[in-house]
Amino acid sequence: MIPPEFLSDLATQQGVSKSELAALKLGLAGYSTADIGEQLGISGDAARKRLSEVYQKFGIAGRGPVKLTKLQQLLVTRYQEALEKGTAVKAAELEQVDWGNAPDVSVFYGRTAELEQLERWIIQDRYRLLALYGISGIGKTTLSVKLTQRLQPHFEKIFWRSLYYAPLLQDLLIELTTFLHGSPLDPALATVSEQMDWVMDYLQHHRCLLVLNGLESFSRKGDLAGSYQPNYENYSQWIHLVGTVPHQSCVVTTSQEKLGEVAYLEGQTLPVGSFKLRGLELEQAKAILQNKGLTGEDKWQYLVDGYRGNPMMLKLVAETIKEVFGGNVGDFLDTSLFTRDIHNFIERIFDRVSDLERQILYILAEQNDGLSFKQLQTQLSSINAQDLMSALSSLRQRSLIEHVDQGFILPPVIKEVTQQIMVSEA
Repeated sequence: MIPPEFLSDLATQQGVSKSELAALKLGLAGYSTADIGEQLGISGDAARKRLSEVYQKFGIAGRGPVKLTKLQQLLVTRYQEALEKGTAVKAAELEQVDWGNAPDVSVFYGRTAELEQLERWIIQDRYRLLALYGISGIGKTTLSVKLTQRLQPHFEKIFWRSLYYAPLLQDLLIELTTFLHGSPLDPALATVSEQMDWVMDYLQHHRCLLVLNGLESFSRKGDLAGSYQPNYENYSQWIHLVGTVPHQSCVVTTSQEKLGEVAYLEGQTLPVGSFKLRGLELEQAKAILQNKGLTGEDKWQYLVDGYRGNPMMLKLVAETIKEVFGGNVGDFLDTSLFTRDIHNFIERIFDRVSDLERQILYILAEQNDGLSFKQLQTQLSSINAQDLMSALSSLRQRSLIEHVDQGFILPPVIKEVTQQIMVSEA
């Protein structure tokens, strides 16, 4: 990553104007010329012209995207040379982004509208807390990295972390404060509360983007969505603090479940919101199926609908279709939506649900049509209305049930796997 200060200094030395530099920063962040024009309030042609001026001033020849790649390579080389010669500021002072173990997102499917919506909330509406949520495999992690890349020019510092290994809040805050401060803080700031106060003060005085990926790692298994394991409840306190205390930064979270803290805060005129990530449409999903070499394109819509456009599920089932059915989607659909990989994938999601949620899933799996709340009450007569409402809300937050005109239903693949689980338990 080329630090913003170094890029600005080098561009100035090459005679790049401020308007050209603004276009360059967006180009390096992955924006198309049309998007650059929209961001800067100019036409796409004008944005392309500004970039052409930049390439010329840096002595970059070539055509199309090749020029941007060459310029990126040149910038990296210049930065490395400056560090070796000692003419650049220390790397620790210049480095403004900590990607942690963020995945490679060079292969990215669709999501243009989603990126634009999220970017608008963060840049224009100045959201300080934004929660992305959706079922496992739907693409939250990939989207969060792509979003962070696009937002990079708008923030002083960026911190992206996977919470897959469930770090305690104190350990995460030590990493975060060390990154923001540039070195470990005074050991006197020993408590989580003191560390949270320091971070909040920093976020108030600096424009930072913090992305915390995978908060479901802290969820308590066998309980409703939004519950925390012991020793992780203070994450709830910190998230609430981020949403309620005014600051000029933005914290983005991703989770398989909608965060209760965000559900409580959004809609209270606070710059706090949530975004449920849904599946890919057919046109977006086609690239996945084409890359896997599948045939029977007239049946692709049924396949995408059956898995609700879930990219991970589509990749898993596409591999089976390729190996067992020679890539023919129609032949696969004549058998089932069910595969062992899909079963294992969904069973891991089921491991999180409460006993009452599981009862509801089993009841809905036996229905041809949807069931209303009253019909579910009749079948679960021993359960009071409040508990039933909470369980249904939790299942919706987990994206395991849907509500249509006929009532509550299971998505096709969830229904089929649930039926298989019921058979295995019988």
